[in-house]
Amino acid sequence: MKASEKKGKSSSEKTAVRKYSHRGGLNSSLMIALMILCVAVTAAFAVNIVRISSASSGDGAQESMTVNTDRTMKNDQYEIGNNPTDIEKTYFQELTDAVKSGDEKAVCEAVVKNFVTDYFTWTNKDGNYEVGGLQYIFGSKYAVFEEWSRYNYYADLDLYINQYGRDNLLQVKEVTVDKETAVAPDFATTEWSDDVKTDILYKSYEVNVSWTYENCALDTEQFVDGARFFLVNNNGRWEIAEFYDYDSIHEWEVENGLASTAEGGQS
Repeated sequence: MKASEKKGKSSSEKTAVRKYSHRGGLNSSLMIALMILCVAVTAAFAVNIVRISSASSGDGAQESMTVNTDRTMKNDQYEIGNNPTDIEKTYFQELTDAVKSGDEKAVCEAVVKNFVTDYFTWTNKDGNYEVGGLQYIFGSKYAVFEEWSRYNYYADLDLYINQYGRDNLLQVKEVTVDKETAVAPDFATTEWSDDVKTDILYKSYEVNVSWTYENCALDTEQFVDGARFFLVNNNGRWEIAEFYDYDSIHEWEVENGLASTAEGGQS
């Protein structure tokens, strides 16, 4: 089911993820939308806090996952995240096979699958300081994205763990590539060195995916379940430079008269 098709849920009610970008007109609109989103996310979390306060307590005392860290899987370019789920291990094997084959599209798809299963899974996290999937984020955006995640998508993770128990939280079940992965326009960034400005272009791919969650104590309808990713070749390593949830893309397309019969950013 596409995110925009969920009955009784508007996109403003969802706990969504929107990454800001450097891409022309789409960027300025999404930057404004991001500020609006922060207000919506705050409101959504406030509602969840009320729900949690009235819910019965889970196993608040949690054993730290740090002592159980399992990072035995790696290849020439990537290393699996802490305490990976079974599906993440499966997708990491896909990534290793893709790296060995040299198939850029397959590598990009596998990178996205691994990011989604790590970032959007909370059953293997100790708290909001432990943001998943950062090893797949474009180097120059790593720190900013990590900080943004802690104060947005991961903001109330500690509360959820204390009230519901970590094992009863979000866990990605499966990730599906929604349409053929294709080369995207070169991704532009600006770097400064000794007050000298340098514009750099990176080869880029667009990957569109949706995902499902295991049954849990939270209402998964309130959480993002599909996004469009842009990956760049950073010195031979494919990394995620930006991504937008499907609802945000569809809203922007509607506002600008670009929406088609396709829903959720898959046009």
